[in-house]
Amino acid sequence: MKIEIEITKESIIDSGAEYLKQTIRFLYKWLTTDGEALGYILGHIHFMLFVCLLFLVIISHTLYPSFWLQLIIFVIILIIWIQHIFLKVCISTVAEKDLTNNAAPFHELVETILNIPADDFINHLIVAETVALGCFGLEIISRVSMFLHDWH
Repeated sequence: MKIEIEITKESIIDSGAEYLKQTIRFLYKWLTTDGEALGYILGHIHFMLFVCLLFLVIISHTLYPSFWLQLIIFVIILIIWIQHIFLKVCISTVAEKDLTNNAAPFHELVETILNIPADDFINHLIVAETVALGCFGLEIISRVSMFLHDWH
């Protein structure tokens, strides 16, 4: 008996986007069932999560420098980075485009609020994610090694 599972990049993107669209439809069916409106809701949630992650990075290094918070942020950035590097797309953006049948509302928000073209923003974001991931990784290794040194 031989079981084969074929996983492709496209199948991961499609299933992730479909799951995200179903989640948004379920959470906001009381408000609207219009796909375009749901796409804009998802775009705004996407942007709010982006801003919240930036604030969490700042908070985890100033107000509340706890190891567990820094580790959680590291894992979140790692998951986002893996998605952007290996899939070469953001699943949320794909779901937004599918719902609105137009450009992703997240990109429109970035262009409007930050006054940066979406393509330039994506390039800068990937570089920033890579640098942040490297710095966070070194910080986590440093904190673990200090703990192990004190423990020994």
